[in-house]
Amino acid sequence: MAIALTRRLTPRGRGLLCRRPCALALILSLGTVVAGTPGPGWAAERIFAQRLTSEPDSLDPAKSNRVQADQVMWLLYDALTQLSADGTRMQPGLAERWEQSADGLTTTFTLRRNVRFHDGTVLDAHAVKVSYERQFLPGSPFYSTTPPNAYERVLAGLVKEVQVLDPLTVAITLHYPRPQQFALVKIVSPAALTRHGMHLTRTPVGTGPFRLERWEGDRIILGPAPDSWHGRPRLDQVIFPILADTQAAMTRLEAGEFDLVPEVPPHLFERLAANPLIRLVKVGGLNVRFLGLQLERPALQDRRVREAVARAVDRERLATVLGRGAMLAARGPLPPASLGYDPQLRQPAHDLRRARALLQEAGQGTGLSLRLLYNASLELWSEVVQAVRSDLRKVGITAELAGTPDWKTFHEERKKGEHDLYLYGWSVSTPDPERFLSPLFHSKSPDNFGHFANPKVDELLTQARQPMEEARRLRLYREATRLILGDVPAVFLFHQINFAALHARVAGLTLNLYGLPQDKLATVEIR
Repeated sequence: MAIALTRRLTPRGRGLLCRRPCALALILSLGTVVAGTPGPGWAAERIFAQRLTSEPDSLDPAKSNRVQADQVMWLLYDALTQLSADGTRMQPGLAERWEQSADGLTTTFTLRRNVRFHDGTVLDAHAVKVSYERQFLPGSPFYSTTPPNAYERVLAGLVKEVQVLDPLTVAITLHYPRPQQFALVKIVSPAALTRHGMHLTRTPVGTGPFRLERWEGDRIILGPAPDSWHGRPRLDQVIFPILADTQAAMTRLEAGEFDLVPEVPPHLFERLAANPLIRLVKVGGLNVRFLGLQLERPALQDRRVREAVARAVDRERLATVLGRGAMLAARGPLPPASLGYDPQLRQPAHDLRRARALLQEAGQGTGLSLRLLYNASLELWSEVVQAVRSDLRKVGITAELAGTPDWKTFHEERKKGEHDLYLYGWSVSTPDPERFLSPLFHSKSPDNFGHFANPKVDELLTQARQPMEEARRLRLYREATRLILGDVPAVFLFHQINFAALHARVAGLTLNLYGLPQDKLATVEIR
């Protein structure tokens, strides 16, 4: 029987937890959280509760790589390898070792023995072949023809061939070398695919330390996977309550009902840092938040109007005022930590006078109204759109705000194409510029929501996927960035320094670069 999510803190338990942090500056160095002495009554409840802002679209790794889905799937599935917490090293996952060919295109993996999926079937090289081919090889009998296709969208044309050499050995040949991607593609049970009609959206079966128990309307509940190769988890359950309201989520965190809130808005840093029951941990930073321009809309087909929008928005002020020290004003689509980042490549500078002149030249000097679509459940983003609307008003543009209650509704509205602008974000787990530029700006990418199309950009992005020296590849991405900025398909607002909030009763939790538990909660304890 599931244990109720609601918990209560006794005064005695509250007094025995860790001492209060003295300043936000101390938070920056934290990565692993160690709890103090727990209060009575806590040990009996070994439940870990992590907030989701919206319901995942799917728990099938071939069908979704969105943040909310990834947070759950991270505990359900494994990949051949796993990145170190800082994202710099490849570590064993389902593969205990591997060898790479001289050209870097073929990697031969030796799998762990006696690893079982949650349905009891044994992991083997065939399962790896099925998992890769269903996403990357359209000619394969395993290929999933039902859209979307999660990683093929991001890593188009990556895999050339998957060969089963023996039950525990598999060789994967790529069209272009990207060894870090072996840490992204999750391995699924072929038997489960057959049983569920090749779809695992609500019936995920992986090899992770937890398996799905229930997916209810407002929560997803996981339980320990029996005989997991990770070892028996120290938690009895992991619960993902779905709660869009940020203030309500913080209240529940402070009350001890949540253990992890993966992303904290900057305006709440001071409040949480002052709470002795809460720890803030810096995570990630490989992201960009941007105002997308819908290029199929009549007014925005004129580059002068797009540049006017870009020049109207004061990105430095926005990052300073709203970021509270946790935002960096963006110069372009790539964050400074990304490979190939060039600080000399910049989008049009903030200039109200020039923005007004451009609108006059384009015949849009007065009366231009643009509809701005955004997810209103994110408190920070609601503040951002208000600031953007205020800036646009200064050059004579009226921004009609169209907020949605969650990401699901946002994407439903986005597909209708009835908006001119949209507020969106993109985060990645590796610093490769391809992870930003190809999904967002290749004309054939389904994540190119603004319908940007530049044949030269497509050519550069495609060329950069071919085997070549790293320096040359990064030059191609810099040239693609220059062309993208010249076409102004978006206003790149800021890069966010993310903080997660953890309850002090959680012990031994390390968050990786992407804000996910490095050990998949297999060794985390509730005290």
